[in-house]
Amino acid sequence: MSTAITGLDRCMQSGSLLTAVSAMTEFGSALHVLRDPGHHGLEEWAAKIRTTMSPLLAEWTRSWWWTAQAIRATPFVTPTPPADGFDDRLDQLRAMRPDDLAGRLLRPIAPSGDIRVALRWSRSREPAVAARVEALVTCPQEATEGFLAFLRRSWHEWFEAEWTRIQPTLAARARRFADTASLQGPASALASLDASVEPALSGVSVRIAKVQATRHDVSQRGLTVAASTFIRPHLYVADVPGRPLLLIHPADTGSPVPSAALVRRRLEVLAHQGRLEVARAIATEPRTAGEIAMLWNMDPTQVNRHLRALAAAGLATAARHGRFMRYRLDTGVVGAVGEDVLALLLR
Repeated sequence: MSTAITGLDRCMQSGSLLTAVSAMTEFGSALHVLRDPGHHGLEEWAAKIRTTMSPLLAEWTRSWWWTAQAIRATPFVTPTPPADGFDDRLDQLRAMRPDDLAGRLLRPIAPSGDIRVALRWSRSREPAVAARVEALVTCPQEATEGFLAFLRRSWHEWFEAEWTRIQPTLAARARRFADTASLQGPASALASLDASVEPALSGVSVRIAKVQATRHDVSQRGLTVAASTFIRPHLYVADVPGRPLLLIHPADTGSPVPSAALVRRRLEVLAHQGRLEVARAIATEPRTAGEIAMLWNMDPTQVNRHLRALAAAGLATAARHGRFMRYRLDTGVVGAVGEDVLALLLR
């Protein structure tokens, strides 16, 4: 299971592999962090930003941050390469028909655009969110004016200062990506963005360590790459119909992320009662299959199978001592399984 991006050679040849330095896209990522800063490691930053907000903006933020969650509202994932400013994007949004903008804001809970779906699932959210969604459906002009007012106030109260700090870093990262793509090819350039991106040997596609098993051909639609200082630990792929695929990546390269196949394999190995018993037997000291079978009154053949399965999944190590093969549980790897699952889910 992974997310594949194909057609990179034709995408680059046609000039549709682009970078974007987008204030609105980065604001969407920042809004996402304000909602749940814990897994981003930005609790202190979020607390500081919240203290700078006026009571009115704090209330507005709580009622709008759902637009920047797992599936993000279209205004946050449709940047204009190579760069767009906050005011420029506000003007573009203001020029849209209210019902069109309202539909794009509803994407996180109704990707299909079905307002009945939006109303239904909004009721499972907080009352303030349900009220915003209902207003977008029933009074799109007034509701979208409220969203634009929220963006303007956020810019003036805190995000303008953040953007001044962030923008040079994002611009430098975009230049570095463009240089790498020109010298080494698009697949290598994408692999340089994050340790979870693996280039194919052909050099025309990459695979991203994600839970979703999806495939995106960018040969015709194009691919836009945008760095973010807030996005980690996510590597976000925005698939908006009629738009280039958007990849939002951390501005700094992260640590390796195990593949979904490896994580699933380790979970399946540990889920077996017999293998758990064998794992316990080698958790504190190395032992041979014969010794385990004798001490725990188990079938030697089954013990051997369990030990080989543990070793094949990287959960145990084997070392030969004369004619004996001793196995020991790799407690570091076992201890990291939960973290690996979380990292994969958040990726």
